[in-house]
Amino acid sequence: MKTQKQLPPENALVRSTVRLLTGEQAAPPTGVGTGFFYKVTNPSTNVVKIFIVTNKHVVRGAEVVHFVLPYAKSLNEEESSWQPKGRVDSPIVLPLSGNVISHPSEEIDLCAIDITKFVGVVLNSGHQLRCMIIDSTWLPKEEDIELVRDIEQVLVIGYPTGLWDDHNNMPIARVGTSATHPLALYKNQANFLIDVSAFPGSSGSPVFTYEAPLFRTSSGGSTPGTKIQFIGVVWGVIEHDVKGEMKQIEIPSSLSPAVPVIKSSLNLAIALHGKKIRDLDSLIFDGL
Repeated sequence: MKTQKQLPPENALVRSTVRLLTGEQAAPPTGVGTGFFYKVTNPSTNVVKIFIVTNKHVVRGAEVVHFVLPYAKSLNEEESSWQPKGRVDSPIVLPLSGNVISHPSEEIDLCAIDITKFVGVVLNSGHQLRCMIIDSTWLPKEEDIELVRDIEQVLVIGYPTGLWDDHNNMPIARVGTSATHPLALYKNQANFLIDVSAFPGSSGSPVFTYEAPLFRTSSGGSTPGTKIQFIGVVWGVIEHDVKGEMKQIEIPSSLSPAVPVIKSSLNLAIALHGKKIRDLDSLIFDGL
């Protein structure tokens, strides 16, 4: 097995997402969103399945999803732009029917798109994926939960307005703060607020706590290094309506210029609690 070069945490994180375009079969895409690579391992059989996790509303009404899967012969040799030499961006059009696992609750805007077979083709050809795949071990552990504060620095990675670096196949990373406690039930729902602007295309962006160059320890001290935990998935924004009332709305995913830019004067995005992703684990492999 080839040994992969150890990336700095920040470099690894920005390789965890994928730009999604959605629409009808054999037609130009009409929607855009963000997804992130996610794996689930069956502890009994060690079978691994790979998914792209995003919001339900990103793929709602679409027949296919378009995305790019990057890979190279080796990740250890980089070009000047910090990309592996000979990188290939393989465009994929995947029918959604039969390949989407949705969270069973209507209130939880979360789903997983099965891409196991495409990943298998790449790996079986002797190549390495130029992407980082997270799993539920990235969630805060029991000993970390008490350390989470109302105000935490957060890192959000995605494709606002569909914007990306198409030359390097890279997303847009933004640093902000939590606006409500990341683990508390905002308005008694499995959400929290972050002080980060969101736009069409931001739906499905993963949210991480981000402590660097020092991070706190359970003993109450600090130690040099970087600590990152997966805590949520962006799905909506707080906006004013024409009467000045505050509303929670899904982030639009349409590529049409006729859709107005979200009126989010407060620059507050709504994120789903990351722990809800464990519900998908149990649907993928019964009993997890």
